[in-house]
Amino acid sequence: MNELRKLAVWLPLILLLAVGPAGGADHDPETSCVACHSDPDFFDGDALRIVGDFAQDVHASVGLSCHDCHGGNPDPALADDMLLAMAEAFGENPYAGAPEPAGHPAFCGRCHSDAVFMKRFNPDARVDQEERYRTSHHGQALAQGDLRVATCTDCHGIHGIRRSADVDSRVYPTRVADTCGTCHSDPGTMDGYLLDDGRPLPVDQVERWRRSVHGRALLEKEDLFAPTCNDCHGNHGATPPGHDSVALVCGQCHGREARLFRASPKQESFENHEELIADMAEGCGDCHAPPEPQAELTTVRSFSECVTCHGNHSVIRPTVALFGSLPPTPCAFCHEAAGLVGEDSQEREKARRRYEKRRDDLLATAGAEGIEGEDLFDWLVDEARRLPAHTSPARGGEPAMRPEFARMFEKFRIGKTYTVFTDPRTGEEVREKLVRCSDCHGAETPGGATAAAYVGRMHELMVLSGRAERNLLAARRGGVEVREVLLDLDRAVDTQVDLEVLVHTFSAAEGSEFLAKHAEGIEHAQAAFEGSEAALGELRFRRRGLVVSLVFIAFLLVALALKIRSLPA
Repeated sequence: MNELRKLAVWLPLILLLAVGPAGGADHDPETSCVACHSDPDFFDGDALRIVGDFAQDVHASVGLSCHDCHGGNPDPALADDMLLAMAEAFGENPYAGAPEPAGHPAFCGRCHSDAVFMKRFNPDARVDQEERYRTSHHGQALAQGDLRVATCTDCHGIHGIRRSADVDSRVYPTRVADTCGTCHSDPGTMDGYLLDDGRPLPVDQVERWRRSVHGRALLEKEDLFAPTCNDCHGNHGATPPGHDSVALVCGQCHGREARLFRASPKQESFENHEELIADMAEGCGDCHAPPEPQAELTTVRSFSECVTCHGNHSVIRPTVALFGSLPPTPCAFCHEAAGLVGEDSQEREKARRRYEKRRDDLLATAGAEGIEGEDLFDWLVDEARRLPAHTSPARGGEPAMRPEFARMFEKFRIGKTYTVFTDPRTGEEVREKLVRCSDCHGAETPGGATAAAYVGRMHELMVLSGRAERNLLAARRGGVEVREVLLDLDRAVDTQVDLEVLVHTFSAAEGSEFLAKHAEGIEHAQAAFEGSEAALGELRFRRRGLVVSLVFIAFLLVALALKIRSLPA
């Protein structure tokens, strides 16, 4: 897969290089422009660096030079005659100089909108960039005289433009957010711009995205298929998806979730709410009176499938915390059966007492510090990631979670009830609560009951899988072969991932896909648990056999020693 990703990134570059400088082979790189602008007697600082920067430019790599964009007579013999070199009357290519910002799209479009010209360098070249730009928010604002908006050079640079597949390009996937953030994260630049509802345009989008599951996948895991700004908003035709189209954007990658949602009763509910909410003055409280949880929602102005629950730029990896119907501690998800499946198969008493002591010690520490409620749940999530039982010894840094526990946290989605990001306006860290089922659905409502059912069923699968995992760890450390049992555990974990997708059916009723998949997961988890118990039984048998063997060997050694002492000297 990594090789395919590399190929996808580098293939356009390979093709372009294969075409070579066919379009510019007759252009001598030593031109009047280069000779003059590289002379330190005339230029210094940034002005002198232009020639050096352009040497790495994509245009230079295909044989183009200064005069191809700016016009003028490139004859090197004219390097000392500025008037002739920059002659506007030069018939072949009159000197045009540098355009004003409002003219950038047309300036670049002279070549990039010319299909015949562009295909000299790349037969598959796009030639609609300028046209698409003029349909974007940037292009429309520019047409109305706003010279602060981004144009071609703001995103691509000027004299050091790299191919988009070049890791140093300003539009390489891992750098797109920084490029967009040059404007969109700057409060001064964005001052005066408003959303459709009249609120100031936010400047925290990039910071939110960096903390999101998408940003972490791209920046930390180097997954070049993870979405960044232009994957959702477009690039040359950049326009924020409307509330009625954002699901189509998300559905490009999350197709199964989109299909399940659109077949669920939630789709119709959202459509109905969208009609009612248009004239709402005080949020959900216009229709829902206290003590219903919806009454407290005063900022909701639209229902738009994915974004309503997951947000847009702050899309974190969903966890069980989104349901809202949580046990008092996250520890319970893996360690406390509470009357659920598999309780009759007791864990080893010693391990149970050890867990309960550790849990009670943590609760006592939290109590002494005044941590309670959801803050306690979130605090315990962090503490669980640092526990010696869950981590490997630190080697020059923070202890890392052992792979088996990291998998349980990752696949079973043990997470916190909030996300954090840095507000560019204040520089302060903002803690933002997640949107959860309980924000709209009371415990006694059908939605609340469905959320509680989801949490309860997942709890069952987590507990049973967690017990099997701990047993198998002990058996493996003792040298017992457990590969076949691990297959059942892996299938149980995979089923949990499927359950998280099936949440988008919004049904846990009898006969639902969710319950059918849950039953399948429990079957695999039960098989893994029983297999792990058998593995522990074999380990105990081996240990007893070893003790008996050692006792027997010791007896023989003692008998042999006594026999030797009884022999005559």
